[in-house]
Amino acid sequence: MLNLLKYLLNFEWLSGVGMSASKSVFLILFVVIGILVLLLPKDYIYEGVENRRWWHNLKLWAWGDLAFIFITYYIF
Repeated sequence: MLNLLKYLLNFEWLSGVGMSASKSVFLILFVVIGILVLLLPKDYIYEGVENRRWWHNLKLWAWGDLAFIFITYYIF
């Protein structure tokens, strides 16, 4: 068990994966997280808010953050 953990944590097993493949996997994970954000119910998002306004929608803020990070990682 300890040897397996050492093997996994040194990340030499990822040396054969190219930069484009790893970048693609990373960006796909951001898209999956964005889709999961869309699945959150509105009651959960507006919990505790008496006056619902568009800027209280946490989905918009999460999508904005994810888009900013996605674009940054896509460029660099």
